[in-house]
Amino acid sequence: MKVFGFLALLLLPAALLAQSPAAAAGGEASLWAGAEATAFNPDWGCASSSPFTCYPNWAAGPTAFFDFNVRRKWGVEGEAHWLDWHSHGNMTQSSYLAGGRYRLVRYHRLTGWGKFLMGGGWIQTPYYPQVGSLKGSFFAYALGGTLEYPLTRRVSLRGDYEYQVWPSFYGGPSTNSSGAVVQNNNGLTPDGFSVGFTYRILGQ
Repeated sequence: MKVFGFLALLLLPAALLAQSPAAAAGGEASLWAGAEATAFNPDWGCASSSPFTCYPNWAAGPTAFFDFNVRRKWGVEGEAHWLDWHSHGNMTQSSYLAGGRYRLVRYHRLTGWGKFLMGGGWIQTPYYPQVGSLKGSFFAYALGGTLEYPLTRRVSLRGDYEYQVWPSFYGGPSTNSSGAVVQNNNGLTPDGFSVGFTYRILGQ
């Protein structure tokens, strides 16, 4: 059901834009969609919260997203992360988020965006269903930044950093890479990087 919900979220702005992009935003509206490869520090079993220090316990997988740019400087973004690979003990994380984006800077052909998204996060901790492990869903929100560089009139290279907060998460203790026991009762803050491509479907 969560996948179908994200697809509905993806198709809604496409339908709105297809009906009347000029009337909706003075001819400035555009719809982009794409895919990325993502590597996150899952904030479980890592020595610190840095995405650079968690290897080899990164959570990795594909990301799908859309950007509905209502105006040239602001719009709406929706994304889905499926981080099911590489984590220790068959741990998985996924998230489905949507919210606003704003263009912060443009330097020559490079464009930088900021974003704030909200939605839900799903997690299966290592070695589930052993005692002390869990599987569940939690409210999540995220802050992030995106860099885009056009390769053609319709295709752009995209890089993304995102910091997620799962404030209500409460899990059993885990062990970090140094062997120390970590109490997981202060929420969860996964963060990491994505790299991929975005394609302009409609608009300018």
